Amino acid sequence: MNPRECDAILVPVDFSDVAGYAMDHAAAIAKIFGYRVFLLNVISKRVQGSAREKEVEKRLIKLAKSLISDHGLKVTHLIRAGDINKTIVEVAEKLRAAFVVMGVHGKKGITHLTGSYPYNVVCRSSVPVLVVKDKHHHVGFHNIVIPIDFSKKTTQKITQAIRFSRFFGAKIRVFGFLSSGNKAKIINKEALLKSVTDIFEENSVPVTTDLMVNPDYSWPEALLLFAESVKADLIMIVAERGNRIQDIFSQNYTEKILDKVDVPVLTIMPCDEDIDKEKSTSSQDIITPFVDPFGLIAGPGG
Repeated sequence: MNPRECDAILVPVDFSDVAGYAMDHAAAIAKIFGYRVFLLNVISKRVQGSAREKEVEKRLIKLAKSLISDHGLKVTHLIRAGDINKTIVEVAEKLRAAFVVMGVHGKKGITHLTGSYPYNVVCRSSVPVLVVKDKHHHVGFHNIVIPIDFSKKTTQKITQAIRFSRFFGAKIRVFGFLSSGNKAKIINKEALLKSVTDIFEENSVPVTTDLMVNPDYSWPEALLLFAESVKADLIMIVAERGNRIQDIFSQNYTEKILDKVDVPVLTIMPCDEDIDKEKSTSSQDIITPFVDPFGLIAGPGG
């Protein structure tokens, strides 16, 4: 793991069912690695010092005691006032958290994600964000699907993917998608997938590679179909820094995936040392891996 990360997992809590699912996942991860769980509730500045804040604190203390009793964890509760998106990101970065774990409703739930704080936090956070919709069904993540973007417009590293696969002791399932059946394109994409696979293998990470060619599917549809077929327990998306803020609220790939998928989704940003090496010419630099999470790259399945 990145040496700047500490043994903290931040769980934003609004006392909803999905927040409970997030605590469930966070507890399972924290129990494995001895991490401390921080439960955060963000209140408005108008509520500070009121009876409402005291009631929130009582509920947080009750949740913390439950996690301590049920799982033997170290748990801290926090109340902060301010904008919910900004505050979650700021607290996560101040803690140097290993993860933010968030419960989220999708179209199957109460609300669509656009404009919701879980989606906005995913877009803005430099800390890895694990988005969940249900309770965990086993301990840890062992079957991770990583979608590969074939755009030539950007470069990206797979260093974080290697770190997380080692962290969870997981098999990586590299997945590519093409809407075109052009043989030259297929050969080209298969070669790129092989290059990605080679890097994982060079780092002793168990890996499989699959390419789906189907003009009837969109990228999110193809990814979710594949994840279901291999019984994935995590989809990991590596994002780019410097995404245009005006674009993150559109119905793009990440939002579609978060809306429809039932398994957890982990969104991570490249670490600083990867950004500094952006212009290098190593084999990792010529690969454009992960599906563009903010929809900024046209035609990823082209």
